Amino acid sequence: MIRFRTTIILILLLVLSACGNQHIIDHSKQVKLSDENSVEEIEIWHTYSDEETRIFENEIIPLFEEKYPGIDVKSVRQPHSKQLMSALISRASVNRTPDVVRMDITWIPKFVHLDLLYPISEFDDFELVKTRFLQNPLESNRFGKNYYGLPLNTNVKAAIYNKEAVERLGLDHLPETMDELIGIVKENNLKIGISDVSPWNSLPYFYGLGGKVMNKDYTKASGYLDSKESISALKELLGLYQNGYIPPEVLSGYAETWQNVSSGDYFMIDEGPWFYSVRSENDLSLVNQRTVSGVFPSNGEERSILGGENAVITKGTKHREASWTFVKWMTTEEPQSLLLKAGLLPTNKRVEISKFAEEYPYYKSYIESIDEAFLRPPVPQWEEINTILTNTFRNIFSGEVSVEEGLKKAAADIDRQLSS
Repeated sequence: MIRFRTTIILILLLVLSACGNQHIIDHSKQVKLSDENSVEEIEIWHTYSDEETRIFENEIIPLFEEKYPGIDVKSVRQPHSKQLMSALISRASVNRTPDVVRMDITWIPKFVHLDLLYPISEFDDFELVKTRFLQNPLESNRFGKNYYGLPLNTNVKAAIYNKEAVERLGLDHLPETMDELIGIVKENNLKIGISDVSPWNSLPYFYGLGGKVMNKDYTKASGYLDSKESISALKELLGLYQNGYIPPEVLSGYAETWQNVSSGDYFMIDEGPWFYSVRSENDLSLVNQRTVSGVFPSNGEERSILGGENAVITKGTKHREASWTFVKWMTTEEPQSLLLKAGLLPTNKRVEISKFAEEYPYYKSYIESIDEAFLRPPVPQWEEINTILTNTFRNIFSGEVSVEEGLKKAAADIDRQLSS
């Protein structure tokens, strides 16, 4: 009897042990666990707008995950601000960065300098991948000899004119040079609506009149920012401001540029493609009735300032190959075409945009300007240089310093930043 009870107990123990180990008795669940373990999750931080985020999360990510079932994408929307930069740097210090970041093109040099980005030019297929891009957006990812990201979307500024004024003046073409623009403005007592004196808003005019911030290697400002060409360019802008052709709001940064060009208070403003893309259908129809866009005028080879966002892979990622797969796919024709619907200009030169330009002709000016756009100096110290230039231009326009004195001091201050 004792031997029989012992046998029963052993059998019960074996059954209970089997019930506690689903891998032994449930082969289907074992396979499922194995499949789950084979899926990699990558996290991307981005700053897409409401409509862009809707397309990205509801259309683009599902398409990617269908094509690559072994990779799940976690989308984390962030505000575009300096706080985002600080958060990324802080998380990197404890090795908790996201895998992929959609990053403003001006941030890349700083993150490279801090050794936070993986050089994607080390991937075996990079040389093939890079052939798909427009040159200027691609170059915004290069720092030194390496590339640290792929361009996701690009933008430039176009010149937007009050249509009634253009017709009233009988212009047979929109101004192509800064001399043409300034001549029309002075002759007819018109206004150019510059939003403020920050580099993003003032450099297109400064460069368009022949000014420079630094040399082509981005290593020196003295001799360039304070050159006779730069002094002449800024004196021209200052004269426009002093004589009322540039409104006083340029110093406060509160110029109602969109409203004033539509109403006719301003003859011309400069603005990115979001001037059109963020509007409702009814509002857009009204804007098209009241304004007309053209390429930004310039006396030189460079027409407008280049903006945009790039996709980078953080150095701390544990999913480098999966992140590279996602970043590459994001720059192919299908996702780029989907985001084009939200007004994000593609960087992939194979995306067919001629039909898009036919349907939305106001984008033509932006598309034509990309190849002639200039980069803000791609240096790690750009944030500091941006502040120096903003303060210098503000001090000159407010009459606190002369053009020569202000530019000479700014050039010396920038050189100290570059050598730090």
